[in-house]
Amino acid sequence: MENTESSHDPYAPVYNIKAVSRLVGLPPVTLRAWERRYGLPHPRRSHQGYRLYSEYDLHLLRWLKQQIESGLSIGRAVEYWRELRSLGRDPVAEQTRFYPIRQPISPSHLARDLYEALTHFNEEAATEILRRASALYAIDQVLAEVVQPMLVEIGEAWHRGELPVAVEHFATQFCLQHLMSLLAASAPPRHPGVIVAACAPGETHQIGLLMLVVMLRWRGWNVKYLGQDLKLEGMAEALGPLKPRLLLFTATRPEVTRNLLDLPQALAAFPDPKPWVVLGGQAFQDLRLPEEIPAIYLRAPLPEAVALIERLMQEHISKTSRR
Repeated sequence: MENTESSHDPYAPVYNIKAVSRLVGLPPVTLRAWERRYGLPHPRRSHQGYRLYSEYDLHLLRWLKQQIESGLSIGRAVEYWRELRSLGRDPVAEQTRFYPIRQPISPSHLARDLYEALTHFNEEAATEILRRASALYAIDQVLAEVVQPMLVEIGEAWHRGELPVAVEHFATQFCLQHLMSLLAASAPPRHPGVIVAACAPGETHQIGLLMLVVMLRWRGWNVKYLGQDLKLEGMAEALGPLKPRLLLFTATRPEVTRNLLDLPQALAAFPDPKPWVVLGGQAFQDLRLPEEIPAIYLRAPLPEAVALIERLMQEHISKTSRR
C-alpha cells in the first residue's frame, strides 16, 4: 500500500481493501460488488493495480451501511446519496470530521498523535488515529510501535507529575477497550494447542499481557485469556480439560512474584503432558524464581516475545507427539 499524502487530504488514496473491510465491517466481495454495480466508492489504483481508498471513501461506506441498517436497499441508498449531492449537499462531508495526522505517518508520529488525543480526553480522535494506524501497519507493529510507547510516555509523564492520574486512567481504559475489541475481532485459531495467559496472583496490570495475547490470537494461536490475579489454587482442576501446552503469567511488581512459588504443586496436578510455564513482565526483567520452579522467561520486546512463544508451542507439540 502506498502513502502519497503530502498534507492531510481526505480524498487521498490511503487504505487498501483489506483495511477498509476491517474498518467498515463489509467483506471485500461486497465492496467490489458495490463498485461494479453502483460505481461507489471509486477507489484509485496503485502502480501494482491494487485498490486504494480515501478517507472520504471510508466514511461514504459507513454512511451507506447506516442507510441499509435503517431499512434502505443499497440501490436506494446510493440514489439517496446522489439526490442529496445534486442538491448541493454531501451527507458524508456534513456528518464527518476528519482528524489530521502529521506527516510522514510513521509509527512514532502516530504514537505522538495518540498521546495528544488521549491526554486531552479526545476519544473520538484517538479512535480515528488507531483506525488509520491499523490501515497502514500490521497489528503487531501498531501495538509494539504505537500503543506501547504511547502508554510508556503517559506513565512516565504521570510519574514526573506532568499529568494527573485521571489522564493515565483514561488512557489505560481506552487502550484496554481497544485491545478487547481486537480480541473479539480475531479469527478462529488455526494452530494446534492451547495457551493459557493470565496475570500472576495479586497482579492487576494487564495491558502488556493483553497486547501479547492479541498478537498471538491474530497469528492464529488458541489463547485463553483469564485476566487479572489468577489464583493457583484449583487451577489444574479448572484448566486440566483444556490440556494447555503453555501457562503464561506476567507480573509487573517484584513482590507479586512470591505468589508463584507454589507453581510446582499446581503443575503436578495437571495431566500429562504437563504444560510449560512462561513468565514475563517488568518484574522478571532482573528476577528469577528458585531453580526448582521450571520456567522460561520472556525478556525481549513484544515481537520477539511472540516469536519465542510460537517456537515453544511448536517444540512442545513436536515433543509430545513423538511419545
